[in-house]
Amino acid sequence: MAKYSWVRGSVLAALLAALAPTAHGATPAELSDFEAKAQYAYFTADANALRGLARTVRTLGESEDPLALYHYAHVQFRLLQLGALREDKAAHREAAEAGERCVAALDRALARNRRFAEALALQGSCYGYLATLGTLRAVTAGPRSGSRVAEAAKLDPRNPRVLLARAFSLWFAPAAFGGDREQAIPLFQQAAEAFERLQVPREGEPTWGAAEAWLFVGRGQEVKGDLLAARTAYEKALIVAPEFRAVQSRRASLGVAR
Repeated sequence: MAKYSWVRGSVLAALLAALAPTAHGATPAELSDFEAKAQYAYFTADANALRGLARTVRTLGESEDPLALYHYAHVQFRLLQLGALREDKAAHREAAEAGERCVAALDRALARNRRFAEALALQGSCYGYLATLGTLRAVTAGPRSGSRVAEAAKLDPRNPRVLLARAFSLWFAPAAFGGDREQAIPLFQQAAEAFERLQVPREGEPTWGAAEAWLFVGRGQEVKGDLLAARTAYEKALIVAPEFRAVQSRRASLGVAR
């Protein structure tokens, strides 16, 4: 009887933990929901949905809780990614503003927990995308991207999002600032494989990255000229995120028979 009482107690404790509000007033379940919405909006290239979500999570950016600040920064990161893909100046201004908010929120998170490897990696990725928006930004953002990612890798070298951030840093950085796409390709593969081994995280913890890892595995295979391997990677990405438009587009452009 004592055994079953312990089980019931453990289940109840887990349920209460999932429902308990964190320091910013959102529950772990709500944080997971924010992340899922940010990912879906990014996958479907819905900038308006991301802008609306950014307004919804605005109070997270005022939190004292590193995890809440991380989720706020993740929404800003997605806005940065979408804006950086466009060519017009207005989109780049919006992307730069989102990137600065991402960096600032993660500065606050890291001030409270400098060993938060996920936050270091995400900040490195934000700096990396900021560096693509203009030469002047690249001068400062590029080296900062590399230093944050290197610090994250020392803390948690097998973390798939840390591996992904390392690969992003090499892929997007100009050669003058350490960029090297050939070195990035195997890191994307390592990240994708690490996501497949990842255990189910606790509610509220980050889960994103697997679909993007497979997307860039595919892009790397395209660079190498192996279009069949690229198609395989894109199909794996679409298993994770069937709505991922960037992957759909790249797979359709291959023109490779099954």
